[in-house]
Amino acid sequence: MAGELQGLRVLVVEDEFLVALDIELMLSQCGCAVVGPIGDLATALRTAQEGGFDLALLDVNIGGQPVTAVAEALLARGVPMVFCTGYQVENLPDRFGGRPTLRKPFQAVDVVAALRAAARASTG
Repeated sequence: MAGELQGLRVLVVEDEFLVALDIELMLSQCGCAVVGPIGDLATALRTAQEGGFDLALLDVNIGGQPVTAVAEALLARGVPMVFCTGYQVENLPDRFGGRPTLRKPFQAVDVVAALRAAARASTG
């Protein structure tokens, strides 16, 4: 199931250390190369603007601030993204409402399915 993610570079923006480590492990086991994890908005925004990855997994709230600017930068570059949150999905701005979203806590199978859905949606 994760085979089509093999070799993809995934930007991970997550400020909870243990969650970030867990995501990194999940993605590595799927054969993905992890960019990050990044736990602060300034670095995440700079990285999003620079590129160098195929997909992104974004926590909706980084250090108490919405990840919207990072998501906007990714949208401008055409990078497929998945949001993850411990909050309600309705907290996302409408323009991101159609993106795959994971509710914490999640399992590796959920991450794989969401990334696959985001990748498929971006290719039509």
